[in-house]
Amino acid sequence: MDLEIKFFYRYFFSKRSGSIVRSMARISWIATMVGVFSLIVVASIMNGFNRSITRRLLAVQPHIIVTTNSANFKKVGSVLANFHVRTEPFVQQDVIVRSLDGRFSGGVIKGTTDKGVHDFLERLMRQNDRDTPPVVDDVDFTKLGPKDVILGSDLAASLNVFEGDRVMIIPPISLLAPPGTPPRYEIMRVRDIINTDFESIDSRLVLYSLGNLATGLRAPLRFRSPTQEEQGYDIRLKNPDNAENVASKIRQSLKKIGVKHARVETWGDRNHALFLALKLEKVAMMTFLGLSVLITSFSLITVLIMLLSQKRKEIGLLMALGLSQKSTQKLFLKMGLILSGVGMFFGLLLGVALSLFLYWHPLQILPDVYYDSSLPSQVHFGFVVAVAVGCMILAFISSYWPVRYYLSRSPAENLRQFTVD
Repeated sequence: MDLEIKFFYRYFFSKRSGSIVRSMARISWIATMVGVFSLIVVASIMNGFNRSITRRLLAVQPHIIVTTNSANFKKVGSVLANFHVRTEPFVQQDVIVRSLDGRFSGGVIKGTTDKGVHDFLERLMRQNDRDTPPVVDDVDFTKLGPKDVILGSDLAASLNVFEGDRVMIIPPISLLAPPGTPPRYEIMRVRDIINTDFESIDSRLVLYSLGNLATGLRAPLRFRSPTQEEQGYDIRLKNPDNAENVASKIRQSLKKIGVKHARVETWGDRNHALFLALKLEKVAMMTFLGLSVLITSFSLITVLIMLLSQKRKEIGLLMALGLSQKSTQKLFLKMGLILSGVGMFFGLLLGVALSLFLYWHPLQILPDVYYDSSLPSQVHFGFVVAVAVGCMILAFISSYWPVRYYLSRSPAENLRQFTVD
């Protein structure tokens, strides 16, 4: 290997190598370093965004949702009891939310148990502030009164209401009542306003408590409409990645007992469009950055062609002194791999170092329109290894062709004076 390194330095970076070859060699390995560095950093940041969005999503959404009608509600509950998972019953429906000063907005009002409300707010506080300790059971604002609601931040802003204000909850179907019939509604107090960083939730969420299952659920409020209301169970698992497997088993169990009017959705199903968009964005960015690395491999071909053209007589002399044609080809092939490997090594080193730095110390530089104002990062070392292997394959292909083409001549042909073809 010492021979290859000596030839590598002498032919590519010494003063006798020629200014053009020396400059092109530097450009080649710097371009490889920048391309690999960009590929690693961008992929890590995209992974970090996916992780951040998934973490926030799982804090505000259940892992599995089972919705059914009132006739099958108890049957579904008995089936879920056999799976030993955390379940919380819920009812939800579309409503019109009106402030007392006359502002209107649409929303989705969701009622669940006191424990369900408590767990939701606890998860939200944990994901919004990692330094906040877990919420304990005696937190006052999680114990909602019979006519207390929690609003999403965007919904509260559109209504211009604050904590302690009162809002009117109106079921849309009551507006279709015959003339002279007063619409059904309920006046509720805004107990708290929350921000989940998900526009679809913050702009529509109205959360209230149904009470405690142990002592009995509260009597239905006047805005509740059986014809518009959805009932079901929120399910949370220890491992969210098992959601699809558990959901499939729940579907099979419901099918066995003849429950047809039930819908089982995982958190991935409910956010399929979001994750598909993120995946396509990541694939597109990785494709274009991968093409940039591919383009740098052509510079390696250029460097080797220039070197082999200029040093043909020296190569012929080496072969005449006893270095076989195959050994000569291996020598210059290794030199091309070293040239590309230097750029790849420093690109990987700097890319992984910066990605790990952003993982432990995310920069707060993004505007609030993003899901996360920090610049997150997550390194997948399997991807790093794949990039290294891919770069070495490209380097081998880029080095093999010019070496095989220009070193296929005999020593006499290389020593003879030549003109440029």
